[in-house]
Amino acid sequence: MSEISISDSVAHSLARYRNHLEFNGYHIEEGDDLLVCRHPRKQNLFVKFISGRGVLVRIIYSLEPNVKRIDLLEYMNQLNSEFLFMKVYIDEDNDLCIETFCEGDYDRTNFSILLDNIEYDMEIFGNNKLTREYLQ
Repeated sequence: MSEISISDSVAHSLARYRNHLEFNGYHIEEGDDLLVCRHPRKQNLFVKFISGRGVLVRIIYSLEPNVKRIDLLEYMNQLNSEFLFMKVYIDEDNDLCIETFCEGDYDRTNFSILLDNIEYDMEIFGNNKLTREYLQ
């Protein structure tokens, strides 16, 4: 029996997430430990494998450059207080990141629930009056 390398185990783990997301209508591009998932009617997702832990699911938006930082921080604070499953922050590239984590090995039921939870919080995000104003 041959030994599985770390990269093979990562590829195998991400393959399950890839299949699940493709079944849900996403078009997938693969990186080393990352899936870039595009959907015609849903948010684009970045699914990053964290070895021994699970997957980090991130949604990234570009911000309007002329929004005052204090207004942006208040907006993010409001979103974080309303979100049940995700958190929002500004990354080092000045993008708005929304993310959640799926602990453990791939499980079809748990990952389906996670995707539903993402949709729940993204509805809150989309209904916020400042979302369209602050994003490019």
